[in-house]
Amino acid sequence: MLRTGRDIETGLPELMVNFVTSSYEPKLLKHLVEKVSAIPEVVSVINNVNSSVGNTSVGEVEYILYGKSTITDTLRGLKFQISANSFFQTNSYQAEVLYKLIEDFSGLKGDGSEIILDLFCGTGTIGLTLARRVKHVYGYEVVPQAISDACRNAELNGIHNATFIQGDLNKIGDDFGNNFPKPDIVISDPNRPGMHTKLIKFLLKLRSPRIVYVSCNPATCARDLDYLCHGMAEKNIQGCYKLKSVQPVDMFPHTPHIECVCLLELS
Repeated sequence: MLRTGRDIETGLPELMVNFVTSSYEPKLLKHLVEKVSAIPEVVSVINNVNSSVGNTSVGEVEYILYGKSTITDTLRGLKFQISANSFFQTNSYQAEVLYKLIEDFSGLKGDGSEIILDLFCGTGTIGLTLARRVKHVYGYEVVPQAISDACRNAELNGIHNATFIQGDLNKIGDDFGNNFPKPDIVISDPNRPGMHTKLIKFLLKLRSPRIVYVSCNPATCARDLDYLCHGMAEKNIQGCYKLKSVQPVDMFPHTPHIECVCLLELS
């Protein structure tokens, strides 16, 4: 897997090369590492070990074979450090468009009084781009390395009103929500399977005035929006939101995949 970024000081491109293997055998990769690291743009060579069967590039254990553990990139005027296991938008040009839409749909007052709950926050990119206009951002993410990156990115940009918490949003308990005040805006950017019904039930009970739902899978997006708006009859749960707007963004040109930004408001 290849990831690209840009050096903050020089503006020169940075390239991370991530070898995903089923076991850790550095001697077998030594020749490749020597060849790859000779390329000036390559500043990081990583070996992610993933013993499971599947197409994921996220490893169970990570080894640095050359250079540093992260690369850097900029988004909406902020600097971000990105590690091999952390999610970061692959198309940084369209990510600018996507994040501007998220900000517009959030409808921030601009007086620094609002609380944002950033679900599936990854390296904190969405929450951090909004943090300077709100009172506080609370971000949740299951990947520990992503949370570490989010905290580092907050510090890197001098942002002190953002709290990032590691936890599995598919396995939330009855005590979820005790660590933060009621948010004015919820931003949810789940992966392709969408949101677990436990999380949807929590959001329906929370009744935040506004939800901005970001999705890379129109099918699960439609399902979750239906639950939030119309409820789940089989579980005797009523919906309480109205879908106000949907805007697709072509994040993956020349493919059938799109991102959608959806605005829901309490009905």
